[in-house]
Amino acid sequence: MFKKASFLLLIVGLGLMSCSKDPISDLSNEESLVYITNHDQSANFSQYKTFSIVDSVLIVENNRAGASLDDIDRAMLQSLIKNMEAAGYKYVGRKENPDVGINVSWITNTYLNVVSQPLSSYYGGYWGGYGYGYPSYYSYYETSESSWLISMLDFKNPQTTPSGKTFNVIWDAQIRGAAIGDQKLVEKMADSIFGQSGYLKIK
Repeated sequence: MFKKASFLLLIVGLGLMSCSKDPISDLSNEESLVYITNHDQSANFSQYKTFSIVDSVLIVENNRAGASLDDIDRAMLQSLIKNMEAAGYKYVGRKENPDVGINVSWITNTYLNVVSQPLSSYYGGYWGGYGYGYPSYYSYYETSESSWLISMLDFKNPQTTPSGKTFNVIWDAQIRGAAIGDQKLVEKMADSIFGQSGYLKIK
């Protein structure tokens, strides 16, 4: 009796699972947003007092790059300024020797995907097909993935090299998901990356 009851419960459980919603496909665009932040653990953020930010967004698509300043770009820049000021930093111009600089990029990578197509065993894997137009083993399709990338550079402590000065990245954040191009969510995106980077606060 116990085995039968257990079996019945298993069937009911499987039935419920088959009828339940897919937790991934049922995410809203907003819920699909993913925030990845990282920082230089040796950096003492309390030493930085002022910041500046780029005046446009760097657009990087595979091997091409350019600049953009449309409405969503302006919204992102303003939201980042607001969060930096809330964290205790003073916004200054780029020519006023800021302690840190904020770079903002929109990155798009396009990938060529290859899918193997099953073939009848009749062909025996022979490539050529006796001149009858042998079908390809593979099909191809492209996918693109975009993300925001925000980086904080240490202008206060430049590194001197034979080719000139370089600046360490002491914090960066990547925002991914289906809704990254939704201007209504830009403020939420900026708030979220600062919200999970409490070490940036200097006041």
